Amino acid sequence: MNRREIPKPEYDDPKELYAFFGLAFYNAQVLEQGVVNLAVALNAKGKGNVTVGDVLGLYEDYDGKTFGKVLGAAQQFTTFSPSLEVDLKKVLGYRNYLAHSFFIEHSEDALHGDGRRAMIDELRTILEFLVRVDSEFDPVWMSAWHVLGVTQEWFERKFAEIRQVRDCDVGGGQ
Repeated sequence: MNRREIPKPEYDDPKELYAFFGLAFYNAQVLEQGVVNLAVALNAKGKGNVTVGDVLGLYEDYDGKTFGKVLGAAQQFTTFSPSLEVDLKKVLGYRNYLAHSFFIEHSEDALHGDGRRAMIDELRTILEFLVRVDSEFDPVWMSAWHVLGVTQEWFERKFAEIRQVRDCDVGGGQ
């Protein structure tokens, strides 16, 4: 199964509800990371000659912010199409709903089969939306990095260097 493929529920295992919740929340976080990627790229664009340290510092800064704050930061640097702006606000709402109130609102539903079925169906609807928006948003943040001359290969090379340094630091301390 690829990341964008949505499984069909069987509805017979009570744990399936939690699997679909995890998949929905995972996809919300993937999309959230795409917004972080965009905010970092747009912020880095104004800094001139960007170093790996600059990029890591920007990621650290944005990683500590809420999704709403990062989305607002990205919107300070760019304008989204009206439909994408509406979708991103809806993504933010779904992300917060999943994180803060989904199980509270469905506390009684989770106790019986029909309620779990309804919860899974709701999660699949949210998941379908998140996957669609993420597939539309990926080119947005990727193109922001491309303008800076940063390719996927550059990312892979730099993060491999970082992992190598990190592995040496961890291995050297033993």
